[in-house]
Amino acid sequence: MNGHQRRLEQNKERIIHAALETFGTHGIKKTSISDVAQKAGVTPVTIYNHFSSKEGLVIAAVEYFLISSATDIRQIMDRDIPYSEKIGQIFLYKSDMMGRYQGELLRTIASEDPVIRQHVETVYRVEIIPYMIEFWEEGKRQGYINPEISTETIMRYSEMVRTGMAAESGLSDDPDYNRRWLEEMAPIFLYGIRGRPDK
Repeated sequence: MNGHQRRLEQNKERIIHAALETFGTHGIKKTSISDVAQKAGVTPVTIYNHFSSKEGLVIAAVEYFLISSATDIRQIMDRDIPYSEKIGQIFLYKSDMMGRYQGELLRTIASEDPVIRQHVETVYRVEIIPYMIEFWEEGKRQGYINPEISTETIMRYSEMVRTGMAAESGLSDDPDYNRRWLEEMAPIFLYGIRGRPDK
């Protein structure tokens, strides 16, 4: 990549950061290209040159958000800490995301729009699923997950939870409520409504 291409990529990334911040503060619908341009310190024409339209910017921002989140979660998975702490930190990270971004961005990620859905599913399949499989296998090795349950079944269960959360119509209308809700989901996800077996 030469210097000109590097500057173009840095410019695009700055615009995407500005878009995510503005979407998080005002929501996608209330944010204009001019708002993002002002936040990024560029002209609206520059944004149109990079992304063609507001929809193109939204798709790029969603994709960037998902890949960045997947990278952050992988770093948690790779830490040399007890498995139970990794689970807690992953759910804490997700609850922080719910608090940081307004519900509209998260609902856009869970959108039925075929273009956005395709981007979300591609990132999930390429960036997340391989790490999740290894993560569940690690849980089995450490005794946190029943080794008699197949990884395929665990992945299906995980997918049911993911799609169920995505379909939750009230997602992040109240960020504080959603943080508490997600924190309560962590032990339910691992142990069910009965709670930890050692309690």
